[in-house]
Amino acid sequence: MEVDFKKEIKVGEFVKGKCPVCGKEYDGRNKNACSMKCYAIFKTNIKKCIVCGKEFNDPQCNDTKTCSKKCSITNRKNKLLVKTLESLNKAHDVISIRPLTGPFETNINARAWKIQAPDGQIYECRNLKLWLREHENMLDGTVAQAWDGISKIKYTMQGKRKNKSYQWKGWQLIEWGD
Repeated sequence: MEVDFKKEIKVGEFVKGKCPVCGKEYDGRNKNACSMKCYAIFKTNIKKCIVCGKEFNDPQCNDTKTCSKKCSITNRKNKLLVKTLESLNKAHDVISIRPLTGPFETNINARAWKIQAPDGQIYECRNLKLWLREHENMLDGTVAQAWDGISKIKYTMQGKRKNKSYQWKGWQLIEWGD
């Protein structure tokens, strides 16, 4: 009787067949292969690692996708990094359009500022960073440098700065507040 793997074999029935692994003829009860070694190879499922591409043996019922613990750690880190970047990008998109968190005069951290330009003209604004971005052509440096310089003047006026600073490239802070 030849083995047909699709047919059911009754318990205790002797079977003659050809080993699907090594090709050797065998006879015995309820056998799919000639030996336990060939049976193990026959039942083994070969998968490809999603990190390094190496082939590895794993039962079909397992959801394992990596060949080793090292590749598993790498895979988890990559997944976490992708999720984190996606959520950060999404949050950044939302923050930049909301009036309380975006670059608007209504920003929750915006304060009233009164500054004097080098030519003596006085400017009042609600959000200094926004004002500096909008009037970048009036500045001698970058927006970041101007913000830093005016912040140092504020800290000097509050008595929080050891190295005193009363002006930045001619710009002076007159007052600030809520």
